[in-house]
Amino acid sequence: MPAFSVREHAGAVFREGEERMVDYLEGTTGRRGARPGAPAAPGAAEARFAVLRRRHAVYGTVLVALFLGWYAAFLLMSVFARDLMAVRVAGAVNVGLLLGIGQFASTFLLAWWFVRCAERRLDPVADELRLRADAPRLRAGEVGGR
Repeated sequence: MPAFSVREHAGAVFREGEERMVDYLEGTTGRRGARPGAPAAPGAAEARFAVLRRRHAVYGTVLVALFLGWYAAFLLMSVFARDLMAVRVAGAVNVGLLLGIGQFASTFLLAWWFVRCAERRLDPVADELRLRADAPRLRAGEVGGR
């Protein structure tokens, strides 16, 4: 049993005599593919689903901003700081080459960081929502994957 009531959160509306959740925008058109009479996706109005979406958006935005900022800095340095980029480090290897290789390394580092954060902060909430959504099928004896 969840620690909160879905009825109290996110404007969820329950039809009389039914246990399924209906989005409060049901019947509107032009909003993310809503069709008249179409129920909301399971958990769409739940507070935990909103938390999951927000965390995913924040992590994605931060990672994209970090990557684009680092890439823009690299491009600007290669245009406006040519003397710095041309400084030889060892043999034919210069600072520009090291920073260019650093672009690849930082991309893998950011991807690793996202996976690590997702495993700690996103996956537990997604698993909880998936279990809640699958609970009626499991009680009915249905077995199988997604």
